[in-house]
Formats: sequence, C-alpha cells, structure tokens
Amino acid sequence: MSAIPAQPIKPRRTLGESLRRNPITLKEMRGRMRGRRAFAVLTLNALLLGGLVSLIYLGYAATAQVIVSPSGLQALGKTIFTVAVGLQLLITCFTSSSAAVGAISSERERQTFELLRTTLLPARSLVLGKLAAAVLFNLVIILSAIPIASLSFLFGGVTLEEITIASVFLIVTAITFSCIGLFFSSLMRRTSQATAISTVVTLLLVFGVPVFTLIAQGLLSALVYSSNLIGTPAAIAEAEMTRNTITWLLLSISPLSAGATTLATLLGSQSALTMTMTLSNGTSITYPAPWIAYSVIYLLLSLLLIGLSIRAVKRVDK
Repeated sequence: MSAIPAQPIKPRRTLGESLRRNPITLKEMRGRMRGRRAFAVLTLNALLLGGLVSLIYLGYAATAQVIVSPSGLQALGKTIFTVAVGLQLLITCFTSSSAAVGAISSERERQTFELLRTTLLPARSLVLGKLAAAVLFNLVIILSAIPIASLSFLFGGVTLEEITIASVFLIVTAITFSCIGLFFSSLMRRTSQATAISTVVTLLLVFGVPVFTLIAQGLLSALVYSSNLIGTPAAIAEAEMTRNTITWLLLSISPLSAGATTLATLLGSQSALTMTMTLSNGTSITYPAPWIAYSVIYLLLSLLLIGLSIRAVKRVDK
C-alpha cells in the first residue's frame, strides 16, 4: 500500500496579513485616507486638544507661585493628561459610530450590496473588513493625540499604569462604538436612519447612563436610609451592599462614568485593578476596577453586535 502523502500544515495568518488579504479593508482604508475628510478630522482633533491644553497651561502660568512647586507641576501634568484623554474619549465615541454607520447601508443605497453578495467574499469577511477599516481609522485619530497628551510627561504626575489603562480604554471604546454603528448600518436600508439611531444610542450610553446612575443612586440611598430606621444590622449591610453593587455596575456601563470613576480610584491611591467600597459597619467590599468591567462588558457587546451584523448581511432582502 502506498503511503498517503502528508498534507502540508498551512501557517496561521497574522493580523496584518489578514487585513492585507481582505479586499474590503484595503478598499475602505484607501478611500478614507485619500479624501479630504480624514485630514479634516485629524486636523480638527489636534486643534481641539491643542487649544484646550494651551488654555490649561496658560491658566496655571497665571499663578507662577503654584507652578514653581513640584506638586504644582505634577498637578499640571495630571490635569493635562486627564483633559486630553477625556476629550479624546468623547471624540472617539462619536467618530467611531459615525465612521462605521454607513458601511453597509451605503452599499445598499449605491446598489452595490447585491454585487458584493454575489462574489465569493463571505458575509463574515465583509463585516469584519468594514469594521477593521472603521477601527483602524479611529486608531489613527487616537494616535494623533499622543504627542499632545505626552506633554504631561514634561511636568510629571502621570504613571505608565495610567497610560496603559487610558490606551486600553480608548481602544475598547473605538471597537465597541464602531460595532454599534456597523450593526445599525447592516440593519437599516438608509444611512440617514442608521445615523439617527446610532447617534441616539451613543448619546444614551455616554450621557444618559450617568444621569440614570445618579437617579438610581438617589433612590437606592433612600431605601438604605429607610432600612437604617427599621432594619436589623444584617439587613442594613445587605441593603448597602446591593446599592453599591448596582451603582458599580451602572458606573461601568458608560464610558464617561467608568473613566471618571477609574480616575477617582487612581487619585485615591487605590489599586488600578480593584475598587473598594466601605459599608457603614466598617466592612470593605472589593469590586473589579470600573475600567476592567467596562472593557469586559463592551468587548462582549462587540462580539454580539458582530454576530448580529453578519446575520443581517446574510439575510435576503425581500
């Protein structure tokens, strides 16, 4: 019997090779970077960050006696870094969703979607190619802000730990909000409809959830206060633990509240990986840091939205 020749093992593709082999990614990136819109967005982003940082520095420069001290310099560096990252976070939320919101619906409007579906390109490659182009474009915007944020190193007060957390936070935000825009783009036939719904969802996640968190925290605090009047110590501790858990979860859903809570945790000299809340009886309850919960929740949401987008692309329009 003749031996069956062994099949050669195909080497695994790296991420760069997968992106280069996807024609959708190449087409979208070339189209984005060749137009004037990309350079306009990058320039506007740099001008906003640079102008705001300049105002902060001029404000500190007006009080020279504060800047001379080392603590004043560190406070200036931390303020510049916080403002730069916070503004970049808001910009990333809205540019990410808008960069992907017309990815699929625009193909339907140009009547090229059916042509793409008749090719050998699977729906997964189509969706991932569109998503990769949107995420890469937003990563370019994030990278363009690094020179301005790096000015904080001249004054100190910023650690490598904080830089790593901020980078992970921005990347996860860019991925998730790109998935949100892509999902509504694959679901709607009109880009205007997808843009409207995606913008509403972005506003709710960025600003609506923190407002709801404040309202919920007030209501839960009222319930805890009533339990303090008539409840036993065990019931009071349970009510406070429930309030803190719900508050922690709500704080981890919105990028604005998760970022602000993480900053407050770091300024309070707590661990970058955990957040501690103390009950009225002195018991300390430890939760994962908001940025960790935020990253896990939003990455799981991204996977769900990618799967739903692929399913919507596979759907036969009637």
